[in-house]
Amino acid sequence: MGQRAPSALLVSMLIFSFSPCSNGQQQCALLSGAGSAQVRAGYWFSLYSHDFPVSSIDAPLYTHLYYYSLSLSLDEANAGVSVLPHDQLPLLGIFSNSLKSSSPSLRTLLSIATDDHQANDSNAAFSAMAADPVLRAAFINSTLELARANRFDGLDLAWQFPSSPSDMTNLGILLEEWRARIGEEARNSSSALLLTATVYFSNHLFDEATDNLDYPTDAISRNLDWVNALCFGYHKNSNVTAHSAALFDKTSHFSTSYGITSWLDAGIPARKLVMGVPLQGRSWFLRNKAKNEAGDPVVAAGPRQKMSDRTGVMAYSEIEELMKDPRSGFVYDSQTVSSYLHSGDLWVSFDSPQVVEDKIRFAQHSTLLGYFLWPINFDDSNHTISKQGMCLLGFCNQEHHLVISNSIHSGTTDPILDAASDAWLRNDDSSCYRDEDGFKQAPSPSAAPQEDAAAPSAAISGSAQRSAKTDTCHLALYLLPCFLFI
Repeated sequence: MGQRAPSALLVSMLIFSFSPCSNGQQQCALLSGAGSAQVRAGYWFSLYSHDFPVSSIDAPLYTHLYYYSLSLSLDEANAGVSVLPHDQLPLLGIFSNSLKSSSPSLRTLLSIATDDHQANDSNAAFSAMAADPVLRAAFINSTLELARANRFDGLDLAWQFPSSPSDMTNLGILLEEWRARIGEEARNSSSALLLTATVYFSNHLFDEATDNLDYPTDAISRNLDWVNALCFGYHKNSNVTAHSAALFDKTSHFSTSYGITSWLDAGIPARKLVMGVPLQGRSWFLRNKAKNEAGDPVVAAGPRQKMSDRTGVMAYSEIEELMKDPRSGFVYDSQTVSSYLHSGDLWVSFDSPQVVEDKIRFAQHSTLLGYFLWPINFDDSNHTISKQGMCLLGFCNQEHHLVISNSIHSGTTDPILDAASDAWLRNDDSSCYRDEDGFKQAPSPSAAPQEDAAAPSAAISGSAQRSAKTDTCHLALYLLPCFLFI
C-alpha cells in the first residue's frame, strides 16, 4: 500500500499542471479543497406530509428546498392550463413562509412534475402543452403567478420524461420562452425567479419507452440555472438483486459516474449540474435467502412500506430500523461504491451514510454545483443523511484533506478507499474523446448491457473514429481519484 503514495502525489501535481477549461466554464482546481458546490438541495414530497410535515424539516441543513410537487392539468378545449390542486393550497401557503422564518437565506422552489400515479396521462399533458404556443404561454404565466403568490424563489420542471424527438425540441422552446418571461417579470420584482429542471440521470435517454433520445443541452445551458440529475433507480424491474444507485458500474451504463459524465460530455457546464442522492432503497425478495449477494435471483419486489406506500421501495428511516436487527447483514461494496443489506429473504439496495459521503466528495471534486436529496421525508428523525451534506461546508472536508495529506507524506492508505480508487480507475474508459469532426463522444463500457443488441452511447457523434485528444478537464476528473481516495 505504502508504495502507491508517491504515484498519488505525482498525479495530484499532474492535475494541478493542467490549463484552465475551455471557455472558462469549469473551474479546474479540482483538488483545491474548497470545491465549487453551492447547492445542498432537498426535495420535500407533499404526498408524505402527514408522516413528515413541513415543521419536521431542518431548514438550515439545505441551501435550496423543493416543494414536490404539483401536476399539470390540461384543458385544450379552453386553451387553459392548471397546476394547482385545491387540496395543496394550505401547504403551498405555509411552505416558504415557515421554512424561511428559521432559515432566512434558504431559497425555495416549486416543482411541476409528472404524476407518478398517472404517468402516461401526465406526460401526455406535458407533451401537448409544450407543443402548443398558447398552452405554453398559459402554463408559464400560471407558474410565475403561483410562485410569487406563495413566496417561492424559483420554479422547477420535472417532466419524467419527454418521449420523442418532438418532445425534446418543444422542451427547448418551452425553456427559452419560460426564461424570457422570467426576465420580463423580474423588471417589476426585486429579483428574478430561479429556473431548474429535474432530468434523467444521463443526457441520453435509454431504458425508457423511447431509446436514442437526447436532451436539448444547448437550450438547457442557456436558459436554466441548473439541472438536477436523477442519479438512482437504475434497476427498477430487475429479476436479480442490483445496486439501485451505484456510483460505478463497469458492466453497464447504469451508474452515477456514467450519467454525470454524459451530461458533462454533452456540454452542460459542471457549474450547472446537480447530482441526485436517494434517501430511498430498492428492495426484493430473494429466491434463496442463502444466496444474498448482488446479482442473485429474486422472486418479487420487496414489501409495501408505510412511508412510500409502494412495493419495492423503502425509506432510509425504515432501512435503518432493519439494520438494528442483529440478524441483518450489511455490505459496503467498494467496487461500485454502494451498499446493501439482507435480512432473511429480504434484500435492499440503498445509500448508506458512507456511500453518501463518497458521492458528495465525488460531486465536490468534479466541481459540480452540488447535490440534492430525494426525498428528505425519508430521512430518519436525526436527519442523518441530510447532515452528511454539511461536509460541503468544510466541517468534514478539512478532515478528509488531512487524511489525504497524511497519506501522501506517511505512505499509508485506507484499504477500503484504496479499493474504491481502483474501481474508479477501472471505469475511466467512459472518458471524453473528440472525433475527427471535433465532436465529443463517450465510448461504451467494455461490457455493454446484455438486454439490447447495441448499447446506447452517452453522446453519439457523426463519426465512429476518435482521436487521442482528450478534454483536459475530463482527464483530470478521471485521474483525481488517485488523490481523492488515498
